[in-house]
Amino acid sequence: MNPGTFLPQELIDKFIDDLWFERDIDALKTLSQTSHLFLHRCRRHLFGYISLSSGNSTGQSQRIARKAKNLDEVFAKVPEVANYVESLNFMISNFSDAEVHIISQLFLQFSMIDELSLYMYSPCDWALVAPELQSAISRLVYSPRMDALILHGIHNFPVSFFAPCTNLTYLGIHSCALEDDAPLGNAETALIARLQILSLGETSVGLEKLICGTRGQDGPPILDFSHLQELTADLPEQEALPPLREILRRATQLTSLSMKVDEECSLNDVFQPSISFENLKILSLRFSIDEIDPKDPLFGLCHELRRIERSNGLEEILIKVSTTLKLQPDFLADLNDVLTLPGYTKLRCLRLEILLWLDTVEEYDREESRRELNNAAQARCSQLLHRPSLDFSYLVAVQGIDDDVEDIVGYYYCER
Repeated sequence: MNPGTFLPQELIDKFIDDLWFERDIDALKTLSQTSHLFLHRCRRHLFGYISLSSGNSTGQSQRIARKAKNLDEVFAKVPEVANYVESLNFMISNFSDAEVHIISQLFLQFSMIDELSLYMYSPCDWALVAPELQSAISRLVYSPRMDALILHGIHNFPVSFFAPCTNLTYLGIHSCALEDDAPLGNAETALIARLQILSLGETSVGLEKLICGTRGQDGPPILDFSHLQELTADLPEQEALPPLREILRRATQLTSLSMKVDEECSLNDVFQPSISFENLKILSLRFSIDEIDPKDPLFGLCHELRRIERSNGLEEILIKVSTTLKLQPDFLADLNDVLTLPGYTKLRCLRLEILLWLDTVEEYDREESRRELNNAAQARCSQLLHRPSLDFSYLVAVQGIDDDVEDIVGYYYCER
């Protein structure tokens, strides 16, 4: 217990941790200036996550550089604060040489960062980033402490950059275009063997080389998926399927798979019968249907589930269909037929959500949609609805196409 206080330091720390959990930044700032008893713990939270970013407007680079300079001044006064920074969110902009130097020098002071997010407000070429800044970023990423790397909106990003990232457990690549011409390095370079979570969003260019490529001729791959547990992937087009199939082939410990499928794609042959999915517990899918009226609004899902019926451990399936069209309920019968096969007796939760996008919300008849979905489920999914061990629920909702807010009008129904 600290002299002069009736509270042990453990309780003080717990109170401060709760403020951080509630994201009460103002309270943390106030407490840090109140007493030395609070200062250390408050600083750990206040400086644990740093965001060097700005909106897409004039003076963007100057504002980011000003934030970096202010942080540098803080670190000059209290050097140990730099060691509190564990997560950095950095927006790459069109920096001047002076701004590049300020930011790069700041990065040299970070020694405890284990999570780095790099993004560009609008897609920009990595080759245009100043060499000094590229070097400072590489130093952070290649640190033995680096655990998570997220990229967003970066074009011409070199695939070879990933080769030394041997300690990553989380990798996210979103709206990027990977440069796939450069060599990947020699075969002696260690591979990324600890990867547990992979998130791929609308990235196709160069992705196949990152997933399937090897170091040197006949060398090992860059990414080892033997420990991968969670995979999230957007499938905007058929060209995205080969890398996905390769990941699924090598990710034998995968427990959670989430896919977003657009109408120009299909799930056909995604699940290979020769691959075991016995560790896969959670399957989440979001289908987007705009102009094409599909005969199968689940894009071949039922066919693929039949292929792995004898080699899966699925306990939870979530299906979301976002559409501007009124769907025919025939697909529910196919879903009922496949999920009542003997290989899906472990299934404990099935959720179906349909989001209708309409020109005007007033066009939506809630009661009619409720009756249609309820009657279709009762008629075509009777076996699933009457399985005692299965929690089967479904949702029908509506949103205006021009709505800026995410207020969804609808009802949630759970029938037995």
